[in-house]
Amino acid sequence: MSSLIGLLVAIVLVGVPVWRILTRLGLSPWFTVLAFIPVVNIISLWLLSYAAWPGQRTSVQASNG
Repeated sequence: MSSLIGLLVAIVLVGVPVWRILTRLGLSPWFTVLAFIPVVNIISLWLLSYAAWPGQRTSVQASNG
C-alpha cells in the first residue's frame, strides 16, 4: 500500500509540472511518460533544455523583422 502512495506522490510532484510545461511548449502531454523512464528522462530533459521555446521564437522574429 505504501508503494502505491509513493507512486501517486511521484505522479503529482513530477508528472503534473512536466505535463504543464509540455503543453505550454505545444508538445504532446503524453511525453510526460518519458519523465518516469530511467535514463530516458535525463536524455529528454537535455533535449528539452536545448529546444526552441515559444518565447524565444517570438523574440528572435521580432529582432530580425
